[in-house]
Amino acid sequence: MIKPVDRIMALNSSAYVRVDLSSTVLAQADISWIADAQVLLEKHDIVLGMQIHNSASVQELEQAKDLGLSLSFHSPVLGKYMLNFASENPEKSWRMIDEQYKLMWEYGVCRTVFHGFLMTDIDICAFGHGKSYYECMNVARRSELLRSPESNFVCDFTCSEEYLMRRERVKDNLQELRERYGEFHWCIENDFPAITSGLLRGKDMAFLNHELCFDTGHMWATCKMLDLDFYDELQTALESGKVEMIHLHASKYTFDMPHDEWGDGHLPLTYSQSAIDLKRVVKMCKASGVGHFVLECGTTQLADIEKFLNYYI
Repeated sequence: MIKPVDRIMALNSSAYVRVDLSSTVLAQADISWIADAQVLLEKHDIVLGMQIHNSASVQELEQAKDLGLSLSFHSPVLGKYMLNFASENPEKSWRMIDEQYKLMWEYGVCRTVFHGFLMTDIDICAFGHGKSYYECMNVARRSELLRSPESNFVCDFTCSEEYLMRRERVKDNLQELRERYGEFHWCIENDFPAITSGLLRGKDMAFLNHELCFDTGHMWATCKMLDLDFYDELQTALESGKVEMIHLHASKYTFDMPHDEWGDGHLPLTYSQSAIDLKRVVKMCKASGVGHFVLECGTTQLADIEKFLNYYI
């Protein structure tokens, strides 16, 4: 097993480009194509890896390890609670971080991504493992943060005193995270704009001055809810110099659709009617030196790898 510190050296190399599949592909009936994808990417000096989703079981984690691919995490892997560094008392979040740190050493992982900014002090169970996203998040539902009492989507509260206070908390806790466990990369991800999610805009991502993961589907939905320009938000995040990872997936949602008919993307790159210009996204990321792309799609095939290469090369 390669030691994590050795992988960090590789990840910090400007010559290192990596494409991760999501561990959700392990549920597909046939994953024999993964070997072909690895060969295809290696022809272009790109490494194939796998990101273990926070909903993965112990069995799926072991299955991913047995494939022999380099792993990354979407924390909290096997964790009980969602991380929230905006909480007044983030004790459970630090407990989750300690658990992830040990698990990352065990599985040779040096980079993880997590959601860590919720507009609540209530501890929220991690979704997956039999619990849906909304089932978990609704325990902290706050109607004053939503477009309407019946909506699941947020309004723009990003200039409120509470928001700015919680954003400062997140920044301080992330600095402590770097001081505690700086040998690993802990990318905080922009949130899907629902219920009590807090990390929404590109400038708020940049404000944190911390390693970032930019999720295309989440920001696409945020730009609908907050009336923003998606590519401007991406550029703002990229200009921070802190974006290390991209969650890349297509979306069927268009801006002429009503707000409450929206959802997340997670469609494969081969989805022909994607509302997001994924080629433009990949080119922008490449130009900014981002080298870690995660195909966070519900289903993935070799054709999606080919499509990525078409965008990247």
